[in-house]
Amino acid sequence: MTDEKQTEPIMDGATEATNDEKLSGLIEQVEHDHGDEGAGAMADHLRDRMDETRTEPENGGDTED
Repeated sequence: MTDEKQTEPIMDGATEATNDEKLSGLIEQVEHDHGDEGAGAMADHLRDRMDETRTEPENGGDTED
């Protein structure tokens, strides 16, 4: 694996995508690229990609008391 960061090409519509659409795309990309590394590694890569793309995490769900 390389340490180079992918900055191009940008998918058509990416700049107009909602935060949820961007997050969904990042999850798909990270799973494809790092799925064999386990959930912990995938979570680390996803957090890194979210920081790089300024994507916000989704809102937490309702919790039961």
